[in-house]
Amino acid sequence: MRWIHVVGIVVLTALLSISGTYFVLDKNYKQEASNKDTDSELENSPKMEAKEEFVSTVDTQFGWENPVFSRRIDEWKSGDEPFVDNLVEEVLQQMSHQKIIADEKESSIMITPERIDTLLQMVEENKDVYEHREQYLDVLNRWKLGDFSSVDQDHNDLWFLQGSKQDGIAYRIATKEQEIGYIFRVFAKEVVEVFGSSIHTN
Repeated sequence: MRWIHVVGIVVLTALLSISGTYFVLDKNYKQEASNKDTDSELENSPKMEAKEEFVSTVDTQFGWENPVFSRRIDEWKSGDEPFVDNLVEEVLQQMSHQKIIADEKESSIMITPERIDTLLQMVEENKDVYEHREQYLDVLNRWKLGDFSSVDQDHNDLWFLQGSKQDGIAYRIATKEQEIGYIFRVFAKEVVEVFGSSIHTN
C-alpha cells in the first residue's frame, strides 16, 4: 500500500512539473509573439524624423532675452492701457542692448519695426502720461527710419533717466557682425541682415 502512495506522489509531482513547465513556456511564447507584432508594426509605420531642437547658448554676461516685456509690446493694441513711464524707458533701453557694446546688460528685447511702431503709437496716443515723451518720440522716430547712429547715446540717456550709474553704460556701437552674433546668442535667431544702420553720420 505504501508503494502505491509513493508512486502516486511521484506521478502527481511529475504531472505538476510538466504542467507548470508547459504553462511558463506557453506564456513566454505568447509574449514573444506579441513583441514581434509590435516591432513589425513599428517597422511598417511611417518613420518620424527626429528633429534636433535648437538650444540657444546665452551668455548672460552680455544680456539675455526678456520674453515678458517682449510679449507685452507684441500684445499691446491701440486703446489698451499704456505702459507706465519708467517701463517705456526700460523697454527702449533693453531694445538698444542689441546694438551697443557695454560691460553689463540686464535683459534684452529684440528690435523689430513692428515693436518700434507699437511703442511710437503708444507714446503718441498717451503723450500726457509721459514726463519724457519728447525724448521717447525722438528716439523712436529715428529708430523707425532705421537710424541707429546714436543708439549708444540713446542707451546711456535712458540709463541715466532711470537713475542708473556708471555700470552698464554703452561705450560704443556694435558692428553688424557683433549684432548678428548677439541676436543669435540672445534671441536664438539666425539673421544675415540687421534692421537699420548704426553708422555714425558725423
